[in-house]
Amino acid sequence: MTRIFKVVAIIVLLTIVGCSNSIDSGEEKNNEIKTENSSFIGTIKDINGNIALVSAKVFEGNPEGDVFVDLSVNNDETFQVGDEIKVGFDGIIKESNPDQINTLSVELVD
Repeated sequence: MTRIFKVVAIIVLLTIVGCSNSIDSGEEKNNEIKTENSSFIGTIKDINGNIALVSAKVFEGNPEGDVFVDLSVNNDETFQVGDEIKVGFDGIIKESNPDQINTLSVELVD
């Protein structure tokens, strides 16, 4: 009888431990904000290679902040610090400091 009890106890413990480590993909936090706006206008603060640090208000209701923008999506333009640019992106903002986006287009604003 004790042998059956031990086997059942081990099976129950393994089931509990196995289930406690599962992750529900619906509850997983991925530190991304999805927004309806797919473009914004900002000012280049710094350029390092093809990456620019842009000061912008990415979507309404949030304060102005810094965003990394990939300038290599537009090799026809020469960008400089202080330029005002319009940035198109896929609508996903990765919450980091500064924010990161998937840049789709960049153009100078006249």
